[in-house]
Amino acid sequence: MIPILLCLVFGVLSLLLLVLFIRENFGTKKAPPGPFRFPLVGSLIQIAMIHPTQPYVAFSKMREKYGDIMTIKLGSVDAVVFNSGDVMEEYLTKTEFSDRYCNAWMQERTFHKQLGIIFGKYPDPWQEMRRFSIRTLRDFGYGKRNKMLSVIHDELTDIVYELKTSINENNGIHNFDSCYFTISTLNVLWSMLAGVRYEHRDPKLLRILKVMQEMMESCNFGNSFLLAYPQWKDWFPNWTGMTLQRNCFKEMNGFCQEFIEERRKLGIYKTEPENVVDEFLAEIDAHQHDSDTPYTDQQLIAIMNDLFMTGSESTSQTLGWCILYLIHNPKVQEKLQAEIDSVVPKGTFPVPEHESQLHYVRATLAETHRLGSVAPLLGPRVAGTDTFCGSYFIRKGTYIIANMHGVFRDKKHWKDPENFRPERFLDNGGNFKNDNWLKPFGFGKRACLGEPLASMNLLYYVTILLQNFSFFPAPNESMPSTEPVVGVTNGHQPFRALIKCRS
Repeated sequence: MIPILLCLVFGVLSLLLLVLFIRENFGTKKAPPGPFRFPLVGSLIQIAMIHPTQPYVAFSKMREKYGDIMTIKLGSVDAVVFNSGDVMEEYLTKTEFSDRYCNAWMQERTFHKQLGIIFGKYPDPWQEMRRFSIRTLRDFGYGKRNKMLSVIHDELTDIVYELKTSINENNGIHNFDSCYFTISTLNVLWSMLAGVRYEHRDPKLLRILKVMQEMMESCNFGNSFLLAYPQWKDWFPNWTGMTLQRNCFKEMNGFCQEFIEERRKLGIYKTEPENVVDEFLAEIDAHQHDSDTPYTDQQLIAIMNDLFMTGSESTSQTLGWCILYLIHNPKVQEKLQAEIDSVVPKGTFPVPEHESQLHYVRATLAETHRLGSVAPLLGPRVAGTDTFCGSYFIRKGTYIIANMHGVFRDKKHWKDPENFRPERFLDNGGNFKNDNWLKPFGFGKRACLGEPLASMNLLYYVTILLQNFSFFPAPNESMPSTEPVVGVTNGHQPFRALIKCRS
């Protein structure tokens, strides 16, 4: 009797798995092509076989077989991968792809809700929160070049002094970790958001940056276990890394909440608001009797966290990658310095009139964005409704993955994508030229709102750093690695450099 029951159970299970397999791989409507999606694991095995730690490399390899629009399944999550710049430009600018994919794991950071600017629900309250953030940031200097340049000047003055001190004390050797530029670049935005500037060695902030970095490195948007199986976050929090991430969220949220309470207790926000946080607190008071208001403490904390991460992580990592690539490409560094010396008078700070003349600086930054691929997979998007990409049917709720790393390494478009060659962004006259396939800040409505400030930061930081210093490999040591530290972002590994002051 028992063998018969076992056979029946096995038969039923086999039939269910077969039905699931057919349903996943042979739907009635024409889905984009892709690898077979096995029950329970989906396409995770195929991704791991190509590259277990860099899913974007696997997506690029799969593109050779399945094309620019590809269907995969990440455990329990249905996903479509966009693998070309043209496809992203066409579809990520559309309303039906303007919302975020935000499952239970992603909502842990924002009080189990879809809050903030990065993951806020489209169209509302995200549109309202973005408009408020841009408007009030402008009130306190964002977009006002003189105001922003004043803060950047102060930060760069300190950076130059710190580097000179470091190389004097260490025989010219300096250690660049992943957080070296983080507080400095954060200060430029934070001065408008919160009216605060932090010392570059502030122990409290360094602690928060450390736990944030650990959190960012513990997951990614391509094949993270918690992305594929979000329900496991509560079953096995330690094994899945959820405990580490929750500790980070607790520290970051607590940091923001403490600052909010300080401003609330001070009370200035009611009469003479001094920063974006003050303006938001006034809105909270004005809407305190509205049951569905988006103006809440939790929403403010989410926005502060979003701007904290985007205002520090990507710019800081890009600067680190730039120095690393210049060490590997000394002739590029020489060309950079020759242009800077010819445009910016020695011993002076660049002014806005110089920006349009720094063609090779801009080309070098563009090439750093491309090869460094700080955001290898753009922030998660979702199909907001049943829709089509060309002739392919995309079901509502499908996770949309934008493989920017694959776009930036496309051999057909870039010809020699593995080489660091800023000249690809110069025309025949030596003038900087844009490339439509280089969109490091994203597409459409969800493009990073901090792009203007980040671009200005990078231009002035690189100009001043190369005006004052030359960067070389540390003597008697191997060349620093250009292999990334993979996570939500692609960071550079810590490296040592020999720095010489330019007279």
